[in-house]
Amino acid sequence: RWQKIFMIPLWSKMAVFWNKMFLTIIVLLIVLFLDAVREVRKYSAVHVNERAANVNTNAFDHIQMKLFRSQRNLYLSGFSLFLWLVLRRTVTLLTQLAKGMASHAALEMQVNDATEAAKKYMAENEKLQE
Repeated sequence: RWQKIFMIPLWSKMAVFWNKMFLTIIVLLIVLFLDAVREVRKYSAVHVNERAANVNTNAFDHIQMKLFRSQRNLYLSGFSLFLWLVLRRTVTLLTQLAKGMASHAALEMQVNDATEAAKKYMAENEKLQE
């Protein structure tokens, strides 16, 4: 039943669109990840000496806040990129498994038909020999 549903030509057109969309999302996540890495490096390199921190504690807090946000963005974009790739691989493996199962079922039916035909011909051959 599912094969009949997924053999509709609309799905193949949508598959092309979603493959392009997938690549676009991957590129976007890579850009966000690289931007987060750049931000973390930028704010991690800022060292505020104690005298400047005592003079303006708001500046130190502001830098720490930006560092926290950049680290958060790094973790979110990295984890999203990782999960997106895992999801894509899982879908690819499931698709290959479904194709393999379909071909296995077709081959099994073909073998059963050949076996039945061979039994029928052997029975006819025995009748003819008698």
